[in-house]
Amino acid sequence: MKAVRYVGQKACRDREYQDRVGSPAIAVVDTLPKGANVTVNFELDGKPLMVRLTPRARDFLDLAVTVYITDEVAARSQAADFWSRRFDLVFPVHSPTTWQPMEVLLRRVLHTLSGDRYDFLWPERGPLPRARRHRARMPKAFDTVCLFSGGMDSLVGAYRLLRADRRVLLVGHQADGITAAAQKLLASKLRRLFPDQLHLIQTRVARSLSRTQRFSLPEKVEDSHRVRSFLFLGLAVTVAQAAGIDEVVMAENGLIALNAPLQPSRIGSLSTRTAHPLFMAQFLDFLADTGIYKGHLKNPLLYMSKTDMLQTTDARLRSLLPLSVSCAHTGDLRWLKMPGVKHCGYCVPCLYRRAAMAHVGLDESGHYGFDVLQNLRLLTRYKQSDFRALVAFAQRVTVASRVQRELIVLSHGAFSSELGARLGPSPAQDLSPWSDMLLRWARGFLDFVQARASASTKRILGVRRADRKAPRT
Repeated sequence: MKAVRYVGQKACRDREYQDRVGSPAIAVVDTLPKGANVTVNFELDGKPLMVRLTPRARDFLDLAVTVYITDEVAARSQAADFWSRRFDLVFPVHSPTTWQPMEVLLRRVLHTLSGDRYDFLWPERGPLPRARRHRARMPKAFDTVCLFSGGMDSLVGAYRLLRADRRVLLVGHQADGITAAAQKLLASKLRRLFPDQLHLIQTRVARSLSRTQRFSLPEKVEDSHRVRSFLFLGLAVTVAQAAGIDEVVMAENGLIALNAPLQPSRIGSLSTRTAHPLFMAQFLDFLADTGIYKGHLKNPLLYMSKTDMLQTTDARLRSLLPLSVSCAHTGDLRWLKMPGVKHCGYCVPCLYRRAAMAHVGLDESGHYGFDVLQNLRLLTRYKQSDFRALVAFAQRVTVASRVQRELIVLSHGAFSSELGARLGPSPAQDLSPWSDMLLRWARGFLDFVQARASASTKRILGVRRADRKAPRT
């Protein structure tokens, strides 16, 4: 897949750049005003926001956008192995000598995240058009940027920061209407609880709907979106750099961060690595080595499952939890034609959510399009597959030895326990914080299924009794 970042006809004289811009067979990603084919917008509490960027930060933002957009126009099904693609990007930058030495590390970051191969050419560019004026300015005197998806994890992460008297800029991406609305609703609720401690900055990166585009993008043919967290973190870092904030928080429960393969066929980038410790450490190295951002990147939930993180909720947070959105299929929920339902009920995130909510007495089957606990037999084999895989995985974990559990922890790539201190809430001497978390979750999940599932659902899942066999050591 060949692509090019558009910086204007006269801003880059490189021959390869000019040839690609002039070729109808090349994907041209254009974020410049008056003719862009990709929209990049920032809003501060619903009002257009002007984000002042250094040339290096602007190059990084456009890099994140370009990687995200080109990912959508190259089908994995056309790859030799039906997954790993190769991207060849001509990407003009303000200072090529900054980017060229970092290409190997950048390739590694993107390969860890997506399984794809990237090659870059870094010609020099001239000045870009200035940002539009008459917009809201970046707020001052804030100390933390927190990614805010509208999901339960980011809500818990934000709430804990605010309760600790931190001043927080919540950064959300408007990926779809349901999650964008959830971000606004939850931010408004948090603002009532913590006045003057937060603002919501929503970002939107999407294909332009304008009819006056300079270049037409190829058709969108891929929706696996393995690189989306490179964009999400890129947007958060962009805000942090512009606001002078030296901490970015990505609150993602440790079970999802590891995202251990539920089945052997899901090893590698077939399972998303959105917040995997290995990816986050590589990403932070890349930011520091390029000088884009020298701050910290933290995940305070690194050692917790979704059930663990709800153990210490107070009444105010508990009232907000049902308003969060965790479903992996939010974009498809409109087809259910069930007003108010924001969760499919059968995907892995929904199942994690139900188990966690049940643990604190907040699970309501009516919040889901399908009640898999009672009516699994009514679903197709495809829609049963996540629940089947999750139960089988939990059963495997409960009988695994410590060494076997640690191998599960490292299944998407080996990393040092030292990352616990760098990325997490506290140092780790070994892999036991992750290994123990896996075992706690597996036992609790099987107890949840045993207590709440119907007899027919248990038969389908192969669950006869709660498995209390002690793990081997």
